[in-house]
Amino acid sequence: MSRTHRKGLDRHAAEEFARQHGSRSGATVKGMTNSLTLFCFACAGASAAPFQRWCRQIPPWFRIVPVERPGRGSRLGEPHVRTFENIVRLLTREISRDLPQDYALFGHSLGALLAFGCAQEIRRLGLRPPKALAVAGSPAPSCRDDNRLTSLSTDQDLVDELKRQCGTPDEVYASPELLRLTLDATAADFAVCASFRYESAAPLSIPIFILGGRHDEIGEQALRAWQVETTAKTACDLFDGGHFFLREHEATFLTALTNRLDSARRKPASGLEVLLERHI
Repeated sequence: MSRTHRKGLDRHAAEEFARQHGSRSGATVKGMTNSLTLFCFACAGASAAPFQRWCRQIPPWFRIVPVERPGRGSRLGEPHVRTFENIVRLLTREISRDLPQDYALFGHSLGALLAFGCAQEIRRLGLRPPKALAVAGSPAPSCRDDNRLTSLSTDQDLVDELKRQCGTPDEVYASPELLRLTLDATAADFAVCASFRYESAAPLSIPIFILGGRHDEIGEQALRAWQVETTAKTACDLFDGGHFFLREHEATFLTALTNRLDSARRKPASGLEVLLERHI
């Protein structure tokens, strides 16, 4: 496995999983019956590191693998990627080098769009499909309107937007160094959003689980519009809170997400999935 791949997929979470559940060093959950690996994509401006905290709150069959984007966290020394197409291809290439038998994709906000893009790219490459796609706090791709992000051209514009979203800790604003890193990552991620162009394509054939905050400005209609992106079932769970409801009500959110993924992992493989397995 390459050094870049190790940086992109934060293995600290896997090590924490093994420590919590008694696995031997270096072991994975691939040998566990019906285990599921969840690749997690963070929101704009954020590192994937906070997903590591979930490892202490999930059942033994569930493994969290944070997907870190360049320019932050364990990939701080790498240049940011500023286009949707390029970041999707990069992240898909990294996660596909060691795809588990059963896995799913999860993303929050921009991370949901990236997880969706990776699911499409995985299909295009003919790789083993995920068991499910879980999207949180994100309008459906057909409902996105990111034009306003192109007008956020100054640091103050970015600060105002971060404060409006209420998802950045006060400690970041109090530290010039942390704020600089956050603003650089946010600017790059907003450029990714602005570069996204929705194109009508054949829907996916995997379940899509939609999660949102009742007080998020996105709105329920834009959330439920994810239904058109799959021929499989969808489910929409709404929680108290705004755009960062998954932090505000983390335990409730994780319970709902776990239950949805549990239903997906128990579903027998379809004929198409079996056929794909024989050719991988």
